[in-house]
Amino acid sequence: MTARQTDLVRAIAAIAIAGHGLIHLIGFVVPWRIAVLEGFAYRTTALNGTISLGQSGAQAVGVAWLVITAGFLVAAFGLWRTEPWAMPLTAVLAVCSLVVCVIGLPETGAGIVINVVILGVIGYVALARGNRSAAPA
Repeated sequence: MTARQTDLVRAIAAIAIAGHGLIHLIGFVVPWRIAVLEGFAYRTTALNGTISLGQSGAQAVGVAWLVITAGFLVAAFGLWRTEPWAMPLTAVLAVCSLVVCVIGLPETGAGIVINVVILGVIGYVALARGNRSAAPA
């Protein structure tokens, strides 16, 4: 892959991670009643209605969504700049995002799939880098 192609892939990855992060804002603005969004009803329950959180609990989960948003934006910047901390941060955020997506089911099912894909790509890249460094010169 040429340097130009690598730069393009890195830019696309950064944009995708930033976009995924921005989608997490839905999980903040709805429980805080900042916005009403079709398909994302205000509710104070978790795990598909099986656990009652109350308004304060729903807002606390909303803050988690906001923190994850900020984290993904930082990770996207790090990926774009090829910072060594960006991939591990993205992996941690994807796991955190998985947790809040499970809490937010059923509306957040697509997010679970996206986070699994992110973790799969990170795993693949880590394995590819490991194999490359172990290859004979």
